[in-house]
Amino acid sequence: MSFNDRYVVADGCTTHYLEAGDGPPLILLHGGEYGASARLTWENCVPALAEHHRVLALDFVGFGHSDKLRDFGGQRRLMLRQVAGVLRTLRIDSADFIGTSLSGRMLLDVANRPSPQWPIRSMVVVGTGLAAPVAQARAVLEDFDGTLDGLRPSMDVLFHDPRWKHSEDYLRRRHEYCMVPGAWETAAAGSLRAPGRDSGERRPHVRPPARDYGRVAVPTLLVRGQHDRLVPPLTWQELAAQIPDVRTETIGGSGHYPQIERSAKFVEVALGFLARTKAEA
Repeated sequence: MSFNDRYVVADGCTTHYLEAGDGPPLILLHGGEYGASARLTWENCVPALAEHHRVLALDFVGFGHSDKLRDFGGQRRLMLRQVAGVLRTLRIDSADFIGTSLSGRMLLDVANRPSPQWPIRSMVVVGTGLAAPVAQARAVLEDFDGTLDGLRPSMDVLFHDPRWKHSEDYLRRRHEYCMVPGAWETAAAGSLRAPGRDSGERRPHVRPPARDYGRVAVPTLLVRGQHDRLVPPLTWQELAAQIPDVRTETIGGSGHYPQIERSAKFVEVALGFLARTKAEA
């Protein structure tokens, strides 16, 4: 099954998304590294998922072919409004969601609120633990000078399988998305600070506030790649222990993005979970 490129204008923002299939809506959201996009993250999963769902894979603002906008008061807040606006405009009032890395954390944060901003029926959260991603690995993803070789180190952080880690084709495709007009600038602008303003960096002697996801009230599947360098097993298990209605799955032979490295296994796991939650509803 092929998928179609769509555009929708919601609240003055143009969002690009991929759409395929029919049935219960399934929203796919990508990560936040340089070169991320709906197509590169989900292209190998969409056809199989679309056999059972109406799949919509969105490009966040600043990424892919969506508008290149930056909210210096909080980029995630802008992304939250973007997704809510798209779903409202498309008249989707209930949906299953799959989020990975950045968007996985956003799903958890939204679902943990008394009045969720997104209409989440159930969710699959990939590559996310209770703690923030490992600092050293995260720093590699954030250090990018715009060149092809400058993007190369991030491949080693994101992937485990040499077929992906050393793929020149995939590297070049990621770089092409980095070079979409405005994409690099939007991401790099996140490091700007006004003179005299706190950089926001954590001080070594100050512990960040503990997260608590005990208010998540929707069926949740947590997925981790066996060799994820950003999310150690312990912090992933700590997250699972907090969520009341949770299932977990580790996908072997993959790193941070099992939906890319082991797409067939990932789809099997995700569809099994979504089918069970529908049957139990």
